[in-house]
Amino acid sequence: MYPRITARISAALLTLTLTLSSTLATAQSGFPDRPIRLLVGFPPGGSTDILARALANEARSILNQEVVVVNRAGASGAISVSEVAAAKPDGHTIGINPSTAFTLGFHFMDIRPDFIDVIEPLMMAARQRVGLVVRSDSPHKTLKDLMEFGKRNPGKVSIGVPGVGTSVEVFTRAILHNAKIEAIVVPFKGDAEVNTALVGGQIVAGGYAAGGWAQQVQTGGMRLIASFEADRFDVAPDVPTLEEMGYGMAGKNIQFIYGPKGLPPAVAQRLISVFTQASRSPRYIDIATKNGLYDKTPLVGAELTAVLVKDRASNAELVEKLGMKKPR
Repeated sequence: MYPRITARISAALLTLTLTLSSTLATAQSGFPDRPIRLLVGFPPGGSTDILARALANEARSILNQEVVVVNRAGASGAISVSEVAAAKPDGHTIGINPSTAFTLGFHFMDIRPDFIDVIEPLMMAARQRVGLVVRSDSPHKTLKDLMEFGKRNPGKVSIGVPGVGTSVEVFTRAILHNAKIEAIVVPFKGDAEVNTALVGGQIVAGGYAAGGWAQQVQTGGMRLIASFEADRFDVAPDVPTLEEMGYGMAGKNIQFIYGPKGLPPAVAQRLISVFTQASRSPRYIDIATKNGLYDKTPLVGAELTAVLVKDRASNAELVEKLGMKKPR
């Protein structure tokens, strides 16, 4: 009797297992069943937008489905993050943003400090490389020149940054604080607006991602006077980093794709696989490299989450050290 009962139970379990496997396979093969929205936290034309559109173009052909880039600018990326976090976790609404929207912005704006905990980090798409630039006709050839001018002319130096609570704003204010200079820091809605203001002569200098100025530096329209990164830029190898100039700071901002918390593992893995493949295509690499965004070793999943959590803690220490924390 018992062998028969055991056999029936085993057969039933096998049937259930096959049914579940078939259902899972159907779910996996059915994703995506409609266009994917890729939300960008900044206006068109900036480095995040350029990156998003390049990735979306490559992902479309891999998925055989539309990937629609939607710009949700405002609050240094926080508006788009909030929308993605509130979306149904089915993989059809995802986002791309610089990491500072998750690890730094809440020190300066009334936004929730736990964005990392309510989203699903998927894959690092790029390294956000930032520098301080002036127009080519500027009398300031170096950062030292700009700082000395600022000391002689309080309130005459204006520096544009791509938003409140960004690492660029923090670094810029730290430079001015260390140099004891009274200057104006002007937050814009993204790199493109900083670039427009600088070209138009509305600001003296701009601190923003290389995607907005690298080609203009190469063609002689702009001059790089400081690298905010741990290394120098290929487009201006003679320009030193902040660390080399004694400021003791180096950028580590990344751009990454994320979804709402609770994505099914199969869907999350599909998105990671597709966008990782997209980031390795020759066309994407060419665009990312020209805009100073390419990184050969992208982080994914849990490894990416660990880096974000660590950066959130270290950024808190930096903000506290500089006395820049917003009163609550």
